[in-house]
Amino acid sequence: MLKILPSPETPVARWHVSPVIDLSAYAFSWAWVLIPMLLMGPAYGDYLLIFLAILGINFAHRHLTLPYVYADKQVFKRHPLKFTILPLIMLGLFLSTPWLWKHHRQVVQAIAGVAVLWNIWHVYMQKYGILRMYNAKSGVDVDSRVPGWVDRLLILGWIPLYFAYLGPAKRDIVARNFRTGKQWSMPILDWFEAQQFWLLPLTIGLVVFAVLAFVRYEWRASRLRNPARLTMAIGTTAISASFLLFDPIKVYLAFAFSHGVEYCTFVWAFQRKRYRNDAPLEHKPLLGRLLRWPALYYVLVIGICAAFYLILKFWGWYIQPGAERIHIFGIRGGQWIFWWAIYQSMVHFYFDGFLWKMRLPTVRAHL
Repeated sequence: MLKILPSPETPVARWHVSPVIDLSAYAFSWAWVLIPMLLMGPAYGDYLLIFLAILGINFAHRHLTLPYVYADKQVFKRHPLKFTILPLIMLGLFLSTPWLWKHHRQVVQAIAGVAVLWNIWHVYMQKYGILRMYNAKSGVDVDSRVPGWVDRLLILGWIPLYFAYLGPAKRDIVARNFRTGKQWSMPILDWFEAQQFWLLPLTIGLVVFAVLAFVRYEWRASRLRNPARLTMAIGTTAISASFLLFDPIKVYLAFAFSHGVEYCTFVWAFQRKRYRNDAPLEHKPLLGRLLRWPALYYVLVIGICAAFYLILKFWGWYIQPGAERIHIFGIRGGQWIFWWAIYQSMVHFYFDGFLWKMRLPTVRAHL
């Protein structure tokens, strides 16, 4: 049996790092927080430490790409314009946001809307990417592997059911958490509720078809003997179904937590191979030198980013309740961190769109 953490030089069939790490960090990472939250009360204060940890990790994971891009000149030289132009535009927008917020608030709201939609797509596509990674490591001939549409449907096929059932059933949660959009969201939910007689059978049928298609194609590819893909599919299906069974706010937080943990684990696993001691990197990148102490590096990067976010966002609220809220240049710290999250997240989504493509030799070499 493989070790829990095999050496970076050890090839691992089917799994990314090892069965234990992959199951804990990819397939079922959401369970680490969802199960405890389900045993606690419904308010954020009832599971405050878990809530803050989830938000901190989710914010911090978006910054792990920056050292990889800007502290390794070999990586930066692959796409110098891509790594320069959009980040500068986003930085300019961030610095000008106080003025935009005061005079053209709708512009900032539109950008935030784009970021939210891009975030939803990004989260789902990361789970798709993990399934495709396992597909590439399956050892099955290319022509016999599971096609991409099967994995996409397994992940995205739940979304129509959420609109058809979850929205109308949880309209109180929608109204409470999306107050600014209440005037247009409630009529939409009314329409979905009125059409449930035909939407529910259709959307439930889509989910059933997605699961059956995955099982059928996986049987053809490996006779259901690829535990990495099977457990990832089971874990993704379980968290998707949990939205219908449990408090959707808690499930959403667990979903976000799993996304952050998946990303941190993938970056760590990729970089431990790329920057291992015997890796053929002649340019001696700064990041490689920092990663001689990987535990210290990741704890500091993730911890500092998370602490920075939580203190600015929640000081005087959930952290040190009643204390004076932090202000920077007369603007509340929580507002600054909200704006930063919008623009930096878009850089993060943009970079990920071409940095981690499984078809790239530079990525496949370190999987």
